[in-house]
Amino acid sequence: MRRLLLSLTLALVAAPANAFTVADWLAHEVPAAEPRAAYEGDPVSLKFSSPNPAASLVPEVWTKGFTWLKEATDGKLTIEEFHGGTLHAAADGWRAVRNRVSDYAACYTSYEGSGFPLHKAFELPFVTPSNPVVATRIVQELAPKYFVPEWDGRGVLYGYTAIAGVSDIMSKKPIRTPEDIRGLRVIAQGFPPEAAEALGITVLNIPFPEIYTAFQQGIADAVIWVDPGFVPFKIYELAKYHTSLGLTAQHIDTCINRDAYESLPAELKPTFASFQQNIAHAVSQRLGVEFREQALKTYTDNGVELIELGDGEKQEWQAALQPLLDDWVEAREAEGLPARELLADIRRLEAEYGDASAETIFELTVNSPVEGLVPAAR
Repeated sequence: MRRLLLSLTLALVAAPANAFTVADWLAHEVPAAEPRAAYEGDPVSLKFSSPNPAASLVPEVWTKGFTWLKEATDGKLTIEEFHGGTLHAAADGWRAVRNRVSDYAACYTSYEGSGFPLHKAFELPFVTPSNPVVATRIVQELAPKYFVPEWDGRGVLYGYTAIAGVSDIMSKKPIRTPEDIRGLRVIAQGFPPEAAEALGITVLNIPFPEIYTAFQQGIADAVIWVDPGFVPFKIYELAKYHTSLGLTAQHIDTCINRDAYESLPAELKPTFASFQQNIAHAVSQRLGVEFREQALKTYTDNGVELIELGDGEKQEWQAALQPLLDDWVEAREAEGLPARELLADIRRLEAEYGDASAETIFELTVNSPVEGLVPAAR
């Protein structure tokens, strides 16, 4: 029944009569996304922080979203932005929000060694759907059951997870099979050591600003990353090959200070709550869909060979890394966590959404927001 209802919903959402885009939302041309209650009290301001440089891709999306929020509330709710690590380092978002150094921040689970055992599933090989906006919607749907409790355990409120893309490989030699990468020195951030062992590679955890130089000097043979990393850091100038693999997810996570949220006027809470899902989609669409198209053109223009794997080649990679996934499931289940159920839910939703367009998923996000995320929606 749910599959039938979802299919009908997707069909209705995709109809031209209902069509609207993120640009329409930002222009206040989507009535369903506008605040339903007016607030006449004093203006309220929250601090938002991230380690991302202001010139990188995602702060631009955040700024546009926060501008929408200010305009939608007639200036009653504003977000003061602090980027580039001015309030805290990349690994300290959780602590900064919990201690109210910031009210609302980019809080990356990838920097945490513990506390997010189920959310870490998206960093495992071939778990995350390759369509980033579909993957973002799936995370939202599963968050109340699996991820909100992990945020609660850290003493903060769940904001969102936006999937920015799934990682590919740029290299100095063509890579099609696991055997092609075996023995190479590979730059990768947050790459599971068990996956590195299974592939027979040496992983180099080199800071972003030093990746280009390390690759140029021959310290590394390949880089596992996503387009919003490959392009800004100009890896395409050095690599001759780009293999579309879709290995692990790069995600942007946010968290919210409990007291900051609870202190919001009641009329503003629903608007702030629904905003989280809409901005998550906007981030995912910009980095994972729109920028992907730009990146592929950049690679081609710079003479990079684009390698698309066939079904059989993809199955070789999956077979090589499946034992890692099996071991993760067994370990989490032994801890009493529903890892097997989580993976089944991801696969079920991936099959239901298929390759739905960004516009279709955004309309679903606006018209059928997920319940049970931040408190106003619980």
